[in-house]
Amino acid sequence: MAFTLSQRAYAARVVEIVAPIVPALAKALQPRTEVVLHDLTRMPNTIAAIAGAVTGREVGGPPTDLGLRTFRSNQPEDMINYRTETAEGLVLRSSSMFFRTPSGVPVACLCVNSDVHDLQRAKEVLEALTAFNGATGASVAEVPVETFPATVDDLADGIIRQAIEDVGVPLHLMKKSHKVEVVRDLDQRGFFAIREAVDVIAQRLGVSRYTIYNYLNEISSDAETG
Repeated sequence: MAFTLSQRAYAARVVEIVAPIVPALAKALQPRTEVVLHDLTRMPNTIAAIAGAVTGREVGGPPTDLGLRTFRSNQPEDMINYRTETAEGLVLRSSSMFFRTPSGVPVACLCVNSDVHDLQRAKEVLEALTAFNGATGASVAEVPVETFPATVDDLADGIIRQAIEDVGVPLHLMKKSHKVEVVRDLDQRGFFAIREAVDVIAQRLGVSRYTIYNYLNEISSDAETG
């Protein structure tokens, strides 16, 4: 998404006001809570402020893969107290709240990630101890696995790897249709908001950057006719 100068100025003002309270908010929500402020107009280096040692990220870092997919929406909704897991299996309770311009354009996002892994494990143990006939009630709903990359390159690599795995065909056996599906998946994940994304995926798929643009045009045409 291309932001106007006024929208970028609004985002900068949000950062100016909110960033100073990020450390205090993280401290107030202890223990093991991370607070992250994203400036969406600076994609993909969106992290404008961060406090709390949960994911090990730093200012200037990228969003998560789930965040990138969410930010891609023109009107993302606030998400409060949703459960996710890191790639390492750490259970988090997360919330994401958007700052919008007066016209409604989301330009910043405040995220709160609380490490509830030990509490979740304790809950599972208690459920097992109090269950009858081996039953533990309703099955646990499938939750998203979220990666928290330290760099943009890590973010891009993880998204590409997942998209290729989802197609289910090894790179050296892929035909055009498979590669188009990879590009379609990447587009839906917000991958092309990343710097030099076209060149990166072109190299990975063994095609030219112009071929990737053709794939994107084809995908766009399919969406319009669909």
